[in-house]
Amino acid sequence: MDGKKLGARIKKLFYKYWFILVILITLFLRLPSLFEPFTYGDEGIYLTLGQALRKGLILYRDIHDNKPPLLYLLAAVAGEFSRFRLILFVWSFATIFMFYKLSFVLFPKNKLSPIISTALFSFLSSIHSFEGNVANAENFMLLPTILGFWLILKKSGQKKYWLLAGALFSLATLFKFPAAFDFTAALAFVFLTTKIKKFLFQASNLVIGFILPVLATILYFASQNALNQYLKAAFFQNLPYLSSWTQDKIQAGGLPLALLSRGLLVFLLFLFIFIFRKKFSPQVKLILTWFSFSLFAALLSARPYPHYLLQILPPLSLSVGMFYCHREKLIPGVLIMVLVATFIIFKFWYYPNLPYLFNYYAYLVKFKNQDQYFKFFDPQTEAIYQAAVYIKTHTSPSEKIFVWGNQPAIYALSGRLPVGRYTVAYHIKDYHGYQETIKALLNNPPRYLVILDEYRQSFPDLAIFIERNYLPQIQFNQIQIFHKIYGKIRNQ
Repeated sequence: MDGKKLGARIKKLFYKYWFILVILITLFLRLPSLFEPFTYGDEGIYLTLGQALRKGLILYRDIHDNKPPLLYLLAAVAGEFSRFRLILFVWSFATIFMFYKLSFVLFPKNKLSPIISTALFSFLSSIHSFEGNVANAENFMLLPTILGFWLILKKSGQKKYWLLAGALFSLATLFKFPAAFDFTAALAFVFLTTKIKKFLFQASNLVIGFILPVLATILYFASQNALNQYLKAAFFQNLPYLSSWTQDKIQAGGLPLALLSRGLLVFLLFLFIFIFRKKFSPQVKLILTWFSFSLFAALLSARPYPHYLLQILPPLSLSVGMFYCHREKLIPGVLIMVLVATFIIFKFWYYPNLPYLFNYYAYLVKFKNQDQYFKFFDPQTEAIYQAAVYIKTHTSPSEKIFVWGNQPAIYALSGRLPVGRYTVAYHIKDYHGYQETIKALLNNPPRYLVILDEYRQSFPDLAIFIERNYLPQIQFNQIQIFHKIYGKIRNQ
């Protein structure tokens, strides 16, 4: 067989089986996530609130976190850490498949553009650097967002599809509020690509579709006497949260000036695209609009958590497809440079990939024992599990405990709920919940308190409460468990 025939055959096989190759690589990258120990703080919060839902508590009223409800509902369905990660695992492959479908709609005339875009998206969204292995809201909101854009690009004239697209963006927002900016990007894109009469029809149905799921949650929480807590925690309370890491920066109207400046840049870019809209292809309009709005959303709080940047990966990956079928070849390079600059300027944390993968696969082939494998994630891993087992075996399922620190996994692993609404120390601090927490402890003193050594001195009223009413019981590394002294609770 000559070289040309061999090359043609390899090319044919590549185009036939490339997606299977992408799935296999993604499987290699994501498989370790199914076998991690339960140490990640945010997942501990989600599963603790999910556990509270399963036991009949009302979100926000009886137990607190600052995200919309869908993530906690999903955690409640999962019930435990391993199933929660399994749901993420399956969800991620569904997200990659829908991105694959979206890329073919966006680039219908070039085979290579969807291939390179899908491969890049599946890789970036699965690696440890962007925390693709963790069941955070950003990983879940990508699927309905991508589905929403896919429906819009199908350009169906039927009202139900526009309503459905709006509802999908709403579901993404009910995982986490920044997804609302993807919906804004969708409205902006429709405005840029349709005449005014069509735009009014399409946009009105998108908005109605978006409002209905949110309205359903409002009606539900109102029926549970939890509307004020819901709106405050999931939406309004996020405004001071956004500026909590930038309090030393210049403020305007209670918001960081840098945030307002980034918003102005997004508006100016949209205005530029609108003025010169006839010079840009629909692909460029979508990618630039989506990327700019999603980047603004990812930087809302200016916090350096890499999973925030998951939101910008779909438009960034799609932009790379323009290398192969459009004259605007500079755009992918510019967007990649923006991402790199964002990492540097905002000092995003970096999680290396090779050590993460080596840790799991070395454990898989018995080069590492379980203790060595667990310690890679957190030196306190063994202590967390030991404390959870101790609590589970020394309390009844209906008993509540209190953990002072940022290890909510102890609640979820032990199957016990917290006294009071808060699951972690930083929530009590950020939302000024000290007095509420002490009051809850006085009214319903648990038999066991779990105190992390590093937080021992940061809650003086709690220290006094423990000194007067509890005795040390057992210690696991830096985690100490206290047992209540029998008799009347003393606070003076």
